[in-house]
Amino acid sequence: MKPLPMLATKAAPFDAEDYLFEVKWDGIRALAAVDQCSWSLWGRHGVDYTTRYPELAVLRRLPSGTVVDGELVALNQGRADLPTLLRRHLRQRPLPPDYATAPLCYVLFDLLYLRGQALLKEPLVQRRALLREWLDQVEDPLLAYSDGIVGAGRAFFDKVMAEGHEGVVAKHQASSYLPGQRSSSWRKIKPALVVPCVIIGYQAGRSGIQRLCVAAVREEGLRYVGQLTLGFTASQAVDLEKRLAPTQRSRPVTPCPHQACWVEPELYCRVQSQGWTSHGRLRHAVFRGLLE
Repeated sequence: MKPLPMLATKAAPFDAEDYLFEVKWDGIRALAAVDQCSWSLWGRHGVDYTTRYPELAVLRRLPSGTVVDGELVALNQGRADLPTLLRRHLRQRPLPPDYATAPLCYVLFDLLYLRGQALLKEPLVQRRALLREWLDQVEDPLLAYSDGIVGAGRAFFDKVMAEGHEGVVAKHQASSYLPGQRSSSWRKIKPALVVPCVIIGYQAGRSGIQRLCVAAVREEGLRYVGQLTLGFTASQAVDLEKRLAPTQRSRPVTPCPHQACWVEPELYCRVQSQGWTSHGRLRHAVFRGLLE
């Protein structure tokens, strides 16, 4: 009994009385199962995480035959701190029970099995009610319930983003749980940050530009903020090389960790991303056209 997580489709903010809206926690997705005196934890692709988080043995206080779905997060002033969690998560060898270098919290939002009985076809609202009932009985700070609101999705999205979270997940209250499937019954809503950037370098192949290095003005001045490999068409790739090649220079205008053909900072573009990393890079950056 090791189902894979149900996945969401992308959407823009919306209002709907038949949808629940909850915080999209910026952590690591994980499912957990309790079986008699044992428990296990695994990720999106079935990779076992159990030995990485020994303190989550508190899950054994749930009934045998229970499977839950949630997000592993490291909380920092109420917000998920993904870099802190990753430093913990990527440590491969087993950890002692008292290992606590990250303020771990397992935020639970769904209940798939209870006492061996499958709840997958039950409506979301019923699964969550049972989950909350059991978490109230366990009463442990390591296990948190992912609360939300119904209906006012746009206002909730604005509030969540103002608080510094990653985004919102909208779920149809009558939806079944579809292990390993992506469904429009669950929708992830994240901000589309558009940043004006200047092209400082490129890598080209036979069909034109394959990668752009871009910089943006930050508080400390012009700084490298990422590489772009998505968003430009084949014809745009050829046109970009024609325009950039005559402006080559020997060094990048600002330090960059990659090898590239460096160019004068004359050509600007729009870059869409999902926010900034802790290292000042654009997350999941995509080229969205030139700024003429």
